[in-house]
Amino acid sequence: MTPSPHNEPLEQLANALNQRGLATPARILLDILAPLGFIAGQITLFARPFVPGDRWARYIDALSDRQGWEQLRDILNRDC
Repeated sequence: MTPSPHNEPLEQLANALNQRGLATPARILLDILAPLGFIAGQITLFARPFVPGDRWARYIDALSDRQGWEQLRDILNRDC
């Protein structure tokens, strides 16, 4: 996996999903959304102005393109 500027937020998101026991449902959802990666990224960008504060902005930026969704899926699969 190549290093990305969004690697840290995606690692944190994957860790949070693992800690809460949501890694398996997240993997399933990411597998379902894989063919729609571009659309998922566009929906993420659309939602950005509606998300309050800067806390979630890093995660939204990391998931704003198809590569971010694929990288999150790879991180979750690696940690299982």
